[in-house]
Amino acid sequence: MMSKLIQTQCPLIAWLLLVCASTLQSGCSQHQYASPPGYDLLHPQKVELGKVLNEISGLSYDKQNNSLVAISDNKEKVIDINLHKQKLKDITGEIASPKQDFEDVVLMDSTLYILASRGVIWQVPVRAKDSTQAQAYQFGSTEQNEFETLYYDAEAHGLIMLCKTCGIEKGRHTKSAFRFDLADKKFDSSVYYTINTDSVKEVLKNKDADIKPSAAAINPIDKHLYILSSAGQLLLIADTHGQVLEGYRLDPRFFPQAEGIAFAPNGTMFISNEGKFGKPSLLIFTFTKSARPPKHK
Repeated sequence: MMSKLIQTQCPLIAWLLLVCASTLQSGCSQHQYASPPGYDLLHPQKVELGKVLNEISGLSYDKQNNSLVAISDNKEKVIDINLHKQKLKDITGEIASPKQDFEDVVLMDSTLYILASRGVIWQVPVRAKDSTQAQAYQFGSTEQNEFETLYYDAEAHGLIMLCKTCGIEKGRHTKSAFRFDLADKKFDSSVYYTINTDSVKEVLKNKDADIKPSAAAINPIDKHLYILSSAGQLLLIADTHGQVLEGYRLDPRFFPQAEGIAFAPNGTMFISNEGKFGKPSLLIFTFTKSARPPKHK
């Protein structure tokens, strides 16, 4: 069961000192961390999650029940997060065998699409009784590729899978996206788009910045793609074809290991952290309509 909804707390002194040591160049103040228009990344509402989601690695918004569904690396099951009743509920049971590293989840109507790290998408009915109801679709080689990000793009009529590290990217300054067609249940034979990692460095004004996508979702308000990179603690905003528009450094006091992101239809943003530096958590950011979303040519 989740704990009571609480406001974020001050970090432990040791953790704060670690943050300061890693950010001496720009100082240890909140002013170095900006927020996307409409959001305040420095003042989230925080929900502490139970042990079952200690390795929470993906989120998806459930429009029908106004709740969230989440996947955890080590549990091989999907959990419903009911924010109103403050309850966690298993809605699938164990999905796969042998053991998979589940990294992200997308809920569409009564069907769940779950991403395993080696590029397997599992299609599972909500409230599946056993693993025999799951259908697996494999992308390419399982040895050269690692994925942590899956999201739905209505305009693409499919699911988009972003590489964390892929063999095709060796020697290139890119991150690749691949499309899974929901109509014929097949992966496209070619790359759907690429993200130029040099453009990430330019946007962030940091030549050492890197991106290893850990989660992504399309914001229903500005229609842009929000990409988390837990490594480097970054939030990138791009168009739906991978052109990076904005970049934000995330304060590690609030985002120690951000591995999941989802949006409600009204723009409320949810970001989850694994329990690497304490308890797993869900951060909630209300969208403020008075702050206009960014406009880009």
